[in-house]
Amino acid sequence: MNNKGQHPSGKVKKEINDVINELERRGVDVNTHMTQDTKGLGDVVEDVLKTFGVTEERFKHWFDLKECGCSKRKKWLNGIFSWKVNNK
Repeated sequence: MNNKGQHPSGKVKKEINDVINELERRGVDVNTHMTQDTKGLGDVVEDVLKTFGVTEERFKHWFDLKECGCSKRKKWLNGIFSWKVNNK
């Protein structure tokens, strides 16, 4: 807790969500990746974190959060940076 009674992770989460909201306001569309033959940055970040045992549930537990916004951030990252996947 900081001197204002806030948990530090709450401030970080708010700042991240503020950035996402501003980019959405400026027209960054998070739904551009919604095809089955694409992979996005959010997918890669999630895969790498899972490799090290960092899951959404563990993240929420570590920072005592009811909701972390991980899914929204993953979708947003996929929307701004995605690529076609060759499914051979």
